[in-house]
Formats: sequence, C-alpha cells, structure tokens
Amino acid sequence: MSDNLNTISDLFDSVLLDMLKNGRETVDEDGDRVRIPPSAADLNIVRQRLRDCGITAMPTANNPIGSIIEEMKNRGMKIHRELPDVSDEADAAVG
Repeated sequence: MSDNLNTISDLFDSVLLDMLKNGRETVDEDGDRVRIPPSAADLNIVRQRLRDCGITAMPTANNPIGSIIEEMKNRGMKIHRELPDVSDEADAAVG
C-alpha cells in the first residue's frame, strides 16, 4: 500500500477508535458541540472495518465478546447458530 493510502487508513482507524472511546461529536439544538454515544450505524461501520481487515475475536472468559456470549446464554436468548463455548484461555485475536 502506498504511503498516502496507509496514512488515510491510519487516520480512518483513528477516527473510529476515538468515536468508540469518546462518543460521536454532534451539535445540539443550541449550536453547542456535544459528544453522544455511537449510533448503531456508527458501530456497524466499525464492525465492517474490522471485517474488511480480517480481524476477528476469539471469545474467552476474560474478554468482552466472551462476556456477551455468556450473557446471551444466561438470558436464554435464541440464536440462529451455535455460539462457541467460552474458554479460559488468554484473550486472543486473529488478524
């Protein structure tokens, strides 16, 4: 990838990370800048970026995705496919 494309990619990723950490900046009714939680559409952009880059999470007992899976199971939520068992291994990501 050229230096310019790397720079664009890094800047895009930085904007997404800032939005996840600090919320999205918008303007309220009074014209003041405020930070609000990311919308579902914002989160979908992050999800798609990770997918496009081939980044996936391996659920474990110690990471957020593992906690989400356990919570879904505890609440008896119906799912369309079998979720993996949450392991006790250290956090892992495949990229």
